[in-house]
Amino acid sequence: MINTGYSINPFQKPGYRLMQTSGSNQITGRSTTHSLTVNTVQFSFSARENTWLSTRTQGMIDQFNLLSDQQKQDFTVDNTPLSQLTPEKASSLVGEDGYYGVAKTSQRIADFVLNGAGDDMDRLKQGRTGVLRGFEDAEKAWGGKLPDISYQTIEKALNSIDDRISELGGNIVETTA
Repeated sequence: MINTGYSINPFQKPGYRLMQTSGSNQITGRSTTHSLTVNTVQFSFSARENTWLSTRTQGMIDQFNLLSDQQKQDFTVDNTPLSQLTPEKASSLVGEDGYYGVAKTSQRIADFVLNGAGDDMDRLKQGRTGVLRGFEDAEKAWGGKLPDISYQTIEKALNSIDDRISELGGNIVETTA
C-alpha cells in the first residue's frame, strides 16, 4: 500500500460507548433509572460518529483528486480500481438501482435513524435533526452546494423519517422548525 500521508485510516474513528446504569438515590431512597438518558446520549454519540464519517468520506473525494495515478489504483469498487471504472459502471453505481443511488442511500440514512429510535418520538425527532445537521456539515465540507443527487437523497430519507413520525401520531411541522 502506498503511503498517502495519513497516519490512520481516514474512514475509521474511535467509537464512544456509555454503559447503561441503574441506581438508587441514597438521600430519598427512590430508585432512579438512567437508561433513557444514557440511550439518548448513546444515540447522540452514534449520530455524531456517523455524521463525522459521512463528512470525512466526502472530504476524501477532494483528497482523492490530489493522488497520483498509481495511488488511485489502490482504490477499488467491486475489485475494480476507480480509475478503471467505465462511465457505464460509474453511472450504474449512482443510478436508480445503484448502491450509491438515491433510493439505496436514502434508505440507509433513514434506516439508521428508524432502527436507532424505534418508536420513541423524541429520538426520531432528534435523529431527523441529526440528519439535517449532518447534511449542513457536508455542504460546509464540500464548500457550498452539493450535487443534485445529494438533495434528492436527503429529501427521500427525511420523507421516510417523517412518515414514521406521522404514523406514530407525531407532528412533522415541529421537526422542521
